[in-house]
This record gives sequence, structure tokens and C-alpha cells, in this order.
Amino acid sequence: MRARFFLLLLLFVGCKDNERDDEGRHLPFDASKPIEVTSFMPDSGRIREKIVIKGSNFGNDKSKVKVVFKDALTERISTVIGVDNNTIYCLAPRQISGQNTISIEIDGKTVVPTRVFAYSASENVSTIAGGAGGTKTDGSLAEANFSYMHGIAALGDEKILVFQRDNPSVRYISVPDNTVITVHAGFQAGKPTVTTDRNTVYATGWDSPHTVYRYTRESGWAPSRLGALGTFARIRALALDQSEKWLYFCDRDGKFGRFEIATQEVEILNPALDIIKSGDGGYLIFDPFHDCFYMSVQAAYGIYKIAKNAQGIYEATPYAGFNGNRVTNGYLSESAFAQPNGMTLDEDGNIFIVEGSGSYLVRKISAIDGYVSTIAGRTNVEGATDGAPVEARFSFPYDISNDGQGNYYIAEGWGVRVRKYAIE
Repeated sequence: MRARFFLLLLLFVGCKDNERDDEGRHLPFDASKPIEVTSFMPDSGRIREKIVIKGSNFGNDKSKVKVVFKDALTERISTVIGVDNNTIYCLAPRQISGQNTISIEIDGKTVVPTRVFAYSASENVSTIAGGAGGTKTDGSLAEANFSYMHGIAALGDEKILVFQRDNPSVRYISVPDNTVITVHAGFQAGKPTVTTDRNTVYATGWDSPHTVYRYTRESGWAPSRLGALGTFARIRALALDQSEKWLYFCDRDGKFGRFEIATQEVEILNPALDIIKSGDGGYLIFDPFHDCFYMSVQAAYGIYKIAKNAQGIYEATPYAGFNGNRVTNGYLSESAFAQPNGMTLDEDGNIFIVEGSGSYLVRKISAIDGYVSTIAGRTNVEGATDGAPVEARFSFPYDISNDGQGNYYIAEGWGVRVRKYAIE
């Protein structure tokens, strides 16, 4: 009988202790007390690494908790999965490789642990589809073939539009659905431009009258004609600005203008930019961080910056390269390009460029310091090898587009493959 009493007493005390523990774990954040971090684990990893942060006074409302990883360029917000007063569970965001700091912010208060998180990015090049040239075959990713491509648009969720120069057409690729479908036959365009939400793509024909087409997710990426730019020399690309109300273009003779989507009116912003003329014109992208455009020109072996001067007139100035037909890494004016083609800007402001003949590379202009580096391929070695960036080989890469999720899709010319460069 006495033994039974003591057993009941132990159970009662144990329940009381558990209640106290549970009560402590689920206490709300107390603004009068400091936030304390005693540890976090692991202290290294990659994107989506599960991080457990231990300490006290975290509260129990995850909507008030923000975990921030800071790398050499900017702050990255983590996804907080759960929180109790003593523990935060979160996922590491995509970052720049390095020793990065972590800060915990709760209801206006911030604490930064002394330890750092060693982030290591993983990079890989793979082939999505293609490889047998000269044909235009729809079907599965393994069955589909492409002709010479000049443009590509990343739509997110491993879905892509590619624009063929030979056998002119627009092809839709869905990796999840394992399919390639021709959505627009008989249309020859260069680099398209994509809205921020990735629901709409615009492209214009190479040659006059430069018909403009719109492709939307809602329509299943079927084309709809918007209008025409009019009579210009060859135009290789369109670019949306931050308002997404205008489509900007520059023909191969340096005539720079824009097309208003709502009214289809064309406005010439500069009739003759000071650029080196190129047979097919240049690739154009917009930089929202600096409110300017960049245009690559093969014949100039460089990249121009197009921005408003003090008088509000758009003008072109050399930005990177212009040091002859060769490949040299270095800061902007020290760098050299052999055949700069398509470009894309990532969410941090880094510029990625693909190069064709004499190079066969993917290059990067750093948003941190303007350093131009080679990130994939081997100089003047053509091929189709997948794998780590240093091992990868490309065949006349002509355009590149990123999906904002760490994936960069590349359209090859003579290689007739769609490639993927992934950073995690």
C-alpha cells in the first residue's frame, strides 16, 4: 500500500514538472528580458539545411521571429518552421559561400551569436534536353530535338520557353511533365523578356516590322500579337524596365527606343547610341538596382551600359571588356570577352553572361566589386560535358535566363541543347 502511494506521488510530481517544463517552453516573448542564444546546430551547411537554435525568451509566436543570415553581399531571410520559448527551428536560405553571421530578431529586439555559419554552395551543370541538331521534334525530354537557339526564358518550377533561329519557332519545355511542345511555329526572335511574376513573356521578331508577341501562363503560353515596333535594323532582344509598362530595344545601328505595351506606341529615346555596330545586334537586359540597361555586342568584345546622362538623355558607355578578342578575368575595364552573348541579372545584381565562339564559357560580373570571373566551362574548349562547373563544356551558348531559385538555363546555338547551371 505504501509503495503504491509513493508511485502515485512520483507520477504526480513528474506531471507537475512536465507542466512546468511545458509552461516554460510555451511562454510568450517577454520584452523586459533579453533574448539569449546558447547554441545553434549545425554550424555549416547548404541551402535548406535544418538549423536548430537553442536559448531562451524566444516566445511562442513564429510570426514575430525573424532569423537572418548575412553574407558578404546582403541579408537573407530564413524560413522559420517553428518556435517555442527555448528553441527556434528554421531552414538556411541560399547564400554566398563563406563565414556568415546569424541574427535573431523578435518584436524589435535583436541578438547576434558570436559563432558564424559556414555556408557552402553546391554548383552543377546538366543537360535538360536536345543534342541532335537540325531537327525540330516535340516529345519527351529524351526524344525532343532543337535547332539553333538564340533566346530563352526561365518561367520558374523548371519550365522554360526557348526561341529558335533556325526552323523558327518557340518551344515550351516542362521538366516536371517531361515534355517539349511547340507553341509558336514560324516565328524568329532573339532574347525574350519576362515579367517579375514570371507569368508573361514578350518577344519581338528579328527583322522589320519586328512584330511583338506576348505569351502568358494563363493561355498555356500560346502567342498573342501585340503590335509591331516598325522599321528598324535587326533587333536581338527586348527588356522590361521596373514599371513593366514598356518594352525597350536597341537595333544593331544603335537606335534605342521603347514600345508602350498598353498603347503599342513607339518612342525613340536616342536615334544613334555611340556603339560599335554588330551584324545581329546586341543582347539587352535591365538592371533595377542601378536603373540602367546593359547590352553585349559581339563585334565590340564588350558590354555597354545604357543610362541617362545629366540632361536626361540615354547614352551608351563601355562597361566591361573592350580589350580585344580574348578571355581575361579581372575588374570591369581589365576584363576581356571573346564573344559576349546573352545575359541575365540575378536577385543580388550579379550579371551572368554566356560566350560563344572562342570562349564557350559562362562568365559573371560580381555585384560586390565588379570583378569578371569564369564560373563554368573551359576557354575555347567546345563540348557537351555535364558535371561540376570546372568540368562542364558548352557548344555556342547564346542566351541565359535565371528563375530566381538558383537555376540558370542556357540555350545553345550549334550545340542545340538546353542546359542548366544550378547553384544551391
